[in-house]
Amino acid sequence: MSSHLPSSPSGSGGPRVTTPSSSSFGSETPYISVLNVPGPRRSSIVAAPELIVSSTKVQPRYNGRIKRWPGLLVLVAVVGASVASIAYFGHKSQVDARERTATTQKYLAEMRRIKDGVDVAGDGNTFVDSDLVVNNPKEYPMAKCQQPNYLSKNGQLVAVAKNGTEVPFQIKGVNWFGMETGAVAPLGLWDNDQNGTSVYAVAQFLQANKFNSVRIPVCITHIIENVSMLKTGLINRQSNRALDLTSYLTLLQSIVKALAYRQISVLISLHTLTPTDVGGLWYSAAISEATYLKAVDTLAATLCGPEFWNVLGIDVKNEPFNGSWGTGDKYDFKAGAELIGARVLRGCPNWLAFVEGVNADHVMDVDGLEVAYPDWYGGGLQKVKQFPVQLTSPHKVVYAPHYYTSAVFPVPYFYDDVVPGVSPVFASYTELTDDKLQRRVDVSMYDMFGFILDTKGPAVLFGEFGGLYATDRHPKLTNQRCTDMTIKNMLKHGYAGGYMWSLNPESAYWYNPATTRGVFTEGLLMDDWRTVNKVFLNALKPMDALPDLKPAVCFLQ
Repeated sequence: MSSHLPSSPSGSGGPRVTTPSSSSFGSETPYISVLNVPGPRRSSIVAAPELIVSSTKVQPRYNGRIKRWPGLLVLVAVVGASVASIAYFGHKSQVDARERTATTQKYLAEMRRIKDGVDVAGDGNTFVDSDLVVNNPKEYPMAKCQQPNYLSKNGQLVAVAKNGTEVPFQIKGVNWFGMETGAVAPLGLWDNDQNGTSVYAVAQFLQANKFNSVRIPVCITHIIENVSMLKTGLINRQSNRALDLTSYLTLLQSIVKALAYRQISVLISLHTLTPTDVGGLWYSAAISEATYLKAVDTLAATLCGPEFWNVLGIDVKNEPFNGSWGTGDKYDFKAGAELIGARVLRGCPNWLAFVEGVNADHVMDVDGLEVAYPDWYGGGLQKVKQFPVQLTSPHKVVYAPHYYTSAVFPVPYFYDDVVPGVSPVFASYTELTDDKLQRRVDVSMYDMFGFILDTKGPAVLFGEFGGLYATDRHPKLTNQRCTDMTIKNMLKHGYAGGYMWSLNPESAYWYNPATTRGVFTEGLLMDDWRTVNKVFLNALKPMDALPDLKPAVCFLQ
């Protein structure tokens, strides 16, 4: 039986007390009543019989009552009232201090929150820790989820419980980069008085906008060296208390846990060989194949198990643009993907192996014409028709091609009347009508990898897609329309979803429009990491219609 974690988790803030009136915490505190000590009572007057004096000795008068000094009782009452007052006002002062602390913490949490227009206040999304810190837990509660066995079959991604229950799911995801670079950490977590945010705020934003997965690029060298993160200035430790900065791997673990708290899955992308070498293959002069496989073993040992139930698997190599496919030589990425994929499953049989394409030149039929085109890096899977990736474990391969727009590289099939300029920019072009551009997107996508969907075998999703969107300088917004049409094709033809590039505002592109080379940046978040790029966010909303879009599947243990 499958069940889902609460979509609106909340934290508790220490022992609850009750008062006649609600505080800003929504808790109450009892008044301590003043002691009701009775004061000195007036004695009743009792008539005494006349005494017969039989001697000159004076007899003492006795009226039958022991006399007390009335001031003693007054003193007791005063002391009692004072003690009660001290206790009451002391407690009230403590409550007031807690309320002031809570107000301050809520302000800080609101400052870190990503402003996306989605109201997350008051719906259970506030996490108050035992020390009253808001939305910045010291650690995340452990979800009691099984580690699913993830499968790729019938064109779908499927999570399978221990009892055999199968739940299909699709991906509305983002890429969040930084760990593959010299920064050694996901960018944006510096949270200061001007910009930056926290991992809690990122996960909260993603969940509120129905993103259910994050693709995290990593670096082979960083995995092997497992450097300490304690000296990095790129993470505000006070705003990200649950992040363990002891090492690269403990940081990765704690990010996975933070995303799991919001039922967001994680795909690990083996992105770069070193911080300065993206690597066109899975090895280089500096990084041997054996070292690469050791990094895979390390990731499996670090992230495989119920504690990290939301890890889907590993993208075995990002954009192997120097690879071939099915050639049988040392450049054969099909063979490399099978080697790495087998190593992934040896370390974690529950995971999936995500496989991208290579890069080559091809010819396709477009509107009755033969058009030459180059693959997008990571996009060339044409030879899967003859040489599919095969692993010993069935249903474990996911094809994860990339598909972009002319912001990454100007391609002639997105235009008419192209006049070449200084390569690769164009001197001039004519933008296409919507119908014509949609056909070009559909035909090129099908030729590169879309045909795989016809087999109803492995799932196919976009490991990366997107580009410049709100900042598109084409007069008729060709880049915007290409992204819109990519999503439309995704929904129409049964892709398993995709990961937009990227969450980061530092995402760099080189062409805008196709006649102009430069450096142009845009991401799902604005430069301050606290404001959403609403134009881009709204462009991704059609993905909410993916029929099997749901939070990461949690089967209760």
